[in-house]
Amino acid sequence: MTNLPQTQLIPATVEQSIQPLLAEVASFKRFKGAYSLVGSTERYDKSGKAYWIIKLSDISTSINVYCFNMNEYVEQLACNAIVHIEATLKYVDGYQYVRCAFLQRLPSNVSRKVLSINSLPSCYSPAPETLLQLKTLVDSLSSRHLTRFMSDVLVGRDIGIYYLQCPASIRHHHSFAGGLLAHSIDVANKLLSENQLKGAERDIAIVAALIHDIGKTRTLSLTGHRTHLGAVVDHDELTLEICAKAFVKLDKFEPQSAVMLRHILTCASPGSRCGYEAITPIASKLQLADKASASMHFTTTTLAQIA
Repeated sequence: MTNLPQTQLIPATVEQSIQPLLAEVASFKRFKGAYSLVGSTERYDKSGKAYWIIKLSDISTSINVYCFNMNEYVEQLACNAIVHIEATLKYVDGYQYVRCAFLQRLPSNVSRKVLSINSLPSCYSPAPETLLQLKTLVDSLSSRHLTRFMSDVLVGRDIGIYYLQCPASIRHHHSFAGGLLAHSIDVANKLLSENQLKGAERDIAIVAALIHDIGKTRTLSLTGHRTHLGAVVDHDELTLEICAKAFVKLDKFEPQSAVMLRHILTCASPGSRCGYEAITPIASKLQLADKASASMHFTTTTLAQIA
């Protein structure tokens, strides 16, 4: 009846049962939070009465939730809607399942305030392990405003889903589903490998690495072809456009970080004829890490194909 792990219930505080990761809900008798609804199926019980099984997903896993006596409401919920749910764990004939007690779609203006990077739906990620690496990097940020920035860019938007699924190139490096995320994480880890970045610089380096190619979510299709927009606009030109609303918010709380991020994401690479020269070592290090990640993966893939 369920895809929940068989976990013995443990005492939990009220705080722990509010917005837990879905991978942990089997530890609670009840929980509530906001999650992505990524699927729903109508079923009928032995007496012919209809009920719904909805699928919720976050960065840790996906679970099924059984919804009774709310057929008309569930039927109106669109896929990828952000819903607030209150649910309890039930047992029937030795089977554990999650039963919905309350369900409501969250308006977009509310969902943006309550969601975090943990709300990214793992069901869309071809490589869940890279999604957890993304979580580790974002969780390591010391600035709550940059953490919020990452959430504002990725969560509750189609951009976030494309970010999980998109390749990083068509035929060059990381040219597979999920390649963009894998490449972005690799660039971030290469930047951090020297252990020279501390504090605010480290935070900015991580965020810049993770979103430096986010324009590709609009220029590359999930099947590895250029989109209509990608045929006439380079992905670098779309980065600030995609992050525009998140930057407006960051400007209010960490204006220096917002300015530096914009500069790092748009400054010219060495040898370019136009553009502002890099004024921070982070920019130069990011460009080197980007090239190293691309060339290393391309070389490794080419050798594997030859072999």
